[in-house]
Amino acid sequence: MIRWFIVFAVVVLKCLAARVELDWDVGYVYGASDGYTYRRAIGVNGELPFPPVHVTQGDILVINVHNSLDVPTSIHAHGLLNNGTNYYDGPDMVTQCGIPPGESFTYVFETKDQFGTFWIHGHTRHQEVDGLHTPLIIHGRKPPVVDYDKELLMTFEDWYTTEFAVRQAYIDSLDDIRKLAPNYPKALINGYDGNNTAPITFVPGKRYRLRVICMSINNWFKFRIPGHKMTLIEADGVESMPLEVDGLSMGPGQRYSVIVTAHDSAEFNYMYNVTSYPQTVRISGPVPLEYSGLIKYCEGAPVKTISAPSDEQLVWPEEAVMQVADKQVPLPVDRRIELTINRFTVERHMEPSVLGDSLYKPVLVPTLYTALSMGDLAANSSVYGPQTNAYVLKHLEVVEIVINNPEIEGHTFHFHGHNVQVIETGPYGKSNKTTNPPLPHRKSGPWPMWRDTIQVRAFEFIRVRFRADNPGVWFLHCHLAWHEYNGLAIVLIEAPDVLQQRQSVPKEMLEMCKHQGVPIQGNGAGNSGFDMTGLLPAVYPPS
Repeated sequence: MIRWFIVFAVVVLKCLAARVELDWDVGYVYGASDGYTYRRAIGVNGELPFPPVHVTQGDILVINVHNSLDVPTSIHAHGLLNNGTNYYDGPDMVTQCGIPPGESFTYVFETKDQFGTFWIHGHTRHQEVDGLHTPLIIHGRKPPVVDYDKELLMTFEDWYTTEFAVRQAYIDSLDDIRKLAPNYPKALINGYDGNNTAPITFVPGKRYRLRVICMSINNWFKFRIPGHKMTLIEADGVESMPLEVDGLSMGPGQRYSVIVTAHDSAEFNYMYNVTSYPQTVRISGPVPLEYSGLIKYCEGAPVKTISAPSDEQLVWPEEAVMQVADKQVPLPVDRRIELTINRFTVERHMEPSVLGDSLYKPVLVPTLYTALSMGDLAANSSVYGPQTNAYVLKHLEVVEIVINNPEIEGHTFHFHGHNVQVIETGPYGKSNKTTNPPLPHRKSGPWPMWRDTIQVRAFEFIRVRFRADNPGVWFLHCHLAWHEYNGLAIVLIEAPDVLQQRQSVPKEMLEMCKHQGVPIQGNGAGNSGFDMTGLLPAVYPPS
């Protein structure tokens, strides 16, 4: 009976599915998103911000991308699993070559049974830093875990005064990184200067779903509406058991949905508060930055002042405290991988951090193409090149990954191709009891939360699990742009034997590589066997 119902549900979903097609011309735009600095950025169809994408569960989203930039580009649907279509995942030189300037490519994203709050962003040359990003909302076909009257969308991002490539070229030109001039970003709310965002209108007695997306590339954000409680119902496109919180604390790439019930009276208006604060960069000026906006019940009504308790007195979402709505129990473990973030000093006093054995650097062949072309050798991690930090997984095994962070900096890590169960978090390393007291040790309840982007705070470890049921090559990386640029990433090579049987790269994608002189087969260096001639040496931390 259960099997019949599942088959019936899949058939119904396919019958209801629509094909949603968009044309995106990715190009340069000019403006002052932060209200202060006029600069070049990257938009779509001449717009920045450009419109959010709305589809319904089961729909097929088709995006025809034309590249009007003078460098390659690609896009990634952050949180979509792309099961069976790994080649549409987007990260340059992991699953594809970038779309060359002046050329076009069509991405086909199958939402299947996913629904919730996602986003789409560039995944070549860190173009998401310069504006190439927008929300992706997949509306569910079943009733939500908590009913509501209306949806509202809020996005947070940090915004720099110069383009990523310009800033990085300046950094790379310094003979000593300690000479780096500080560059603290402003914050944008819904794509504009955080202090000049349009009011949010509440109607007394109505219940609102706020979808909140942290599209930041470096900063964390906290969001509160004093005088109003929030009920958390979703994290990263996965429904959660309702959880009452006072506000949201979000790292780069994370998303939440919360239910907020408006007061019965329109006697007062209220203010929402947004705090933007860094984890990693050298900074100047006020830290953190505070922004506020109006919750409007009635035009001209006075704003009610509410005293703010300290953050320590408030309830925030905790990764290991949330519970998944469908009550999935913890997976039994077949294999365990332990990764410890290791910061070390290289030339020019640079201090990058490593997650695997070496700093991640792109190799000469897209790693997916190596997995598809190397036959039985694809099961040997060495063929991908030491710079990829490749881990080969067996089909359907349950993998537990532990990430240890002994650093004073926090990180968010994004799993491409998977949601993961958050099993446990706790203190790790030698934290300072005065300036950085040890974090509490938390174990998940009976139904651990699933999500695709996890926080690993300073001096913390996190334990997550997933089943390797999505054959492909999946990037696992810090979602802070400068950390990813400097190599804080690994690659999961999932069931390459099954991948070779089930998937083949569209001819148009192979042509994009050929147009740029990039090999489309062979090991990480484009050679046969284990011959890595042509690859630059991997950079390892000192032993």
